[in-house]
Amino acid sequence: MQHAIVKATLQSAFLTLCSALVATFLTPKDPPIVALVVFSLLSTPLNYKRQQYLEWQLPGYHVQKQESSRDVKGGEPAGGGVTIKKKLNVTNTLVKVAIDQTIGAVINVALHLGVVSVLQGMPLRECLQVVKEQTWPLMIAGYKLWPLVSLLSFTVIPVEQRTVFGSLVGLGWGVFLALRSAH
Repeated sequence: MQHAIVKATLQSAFLTLCSALVATFLTPKDPPIVALVVFSLLSTPLNYKRQQYLEWQLPGYHVQKQESSRDVKGGEPAGGGVTIKKKLNVTNTLVKVAIDQTIGAVINVALHLGVVSVLQGMPLRECLQVVKEQTWPLMIAGYKLWPLVSLLSFTVIPVEQRTVFGSLVGLGWGVFLALRSAH
């Protein structure tokens, strides 16, 4: 399992680096590339573990075992005996999306703003002011993208690939954040 976290963290950091590099071509002031990548390295393992915990507590699918049809002559199962069918657990999925888009989002956005500001060398008082002033506007901007990503993640993306999926979608979001951090 540790290998999977390391792999997801490195992939996420690479995608963050790509986002920041793209942003350098779109703005006259360079984004804080190192700070953004360091934040990705710090936050990805925590988000990975959070995704696993949510899936463990609120499984996204019911697994149903069904007997295969019986052989007409001998009454024995035809074709192996048991078929496994996955059915979406809508309630658990909606609860996970709600948790992800409220508690998870506020924590991630505030930490992103605070940690990136600290890594840029801002005094703590200014970092706290950045968090206070920019968390809600960034959350509102994020609600135009992330609820759909969250829903897709919880319904079609395997739990071990969700962080990387989020990072891949976050490539575009990262360009937005890098441009925002450059100003």
